[in-house]
Amino acid sequence: MIRRTPLALCALALALSGCYTRQAIPVDTLPRLSSAPGRVPAAQITGAGCDDCVVDVDRTTPLVLLTRDGARARVTPFDFALSDAQLVSPDDGVLVDRAGIAQASVRQLSLGRTAAMVVLVAGVAIGSFVLIRSQAGADQLGAP
Repeated sequence: MIRRTPLALCALALALSGCYTRQAIPVDTLPRLSSAPGRVPAAQITGAGCDDCVVDVDRTTPLVLLTRDGARARVTPFDFALSDAQLVSPDDGVLVDRAGIAQASVRQLSLGRTAAMVVLVAGVAIGSFVLIRSQAGADQLGAP
């Protein structure tokens, strides 16, 4: 049992590592997220694939582009230029043909998933310690 506890904790942490949710956004909203003089670096975008859900996007929100050939590119919102022909993000090292962008999505921190992961991992750790304590005899714990 003691040898399986770290493995169980690792498996649980890997299974619950989804502290982020990925929300698809329409590709035609990318101009609202590009850099422009005087633009405030925050926006609210209606998500694609959900009913009237609003996605808050700022400079810290990861924006991921999926191209038609299957490549993924991470771009910082409000830090890229978008023309009629291409998307250029010099800080991220991305140059993508605008017509080649198939999908865009943002990752947002999920408070519910994060709280569930912390509570479950802490519960497994505490339960493991209680189980070890209850199965150990007095002579094994250093008691006289």
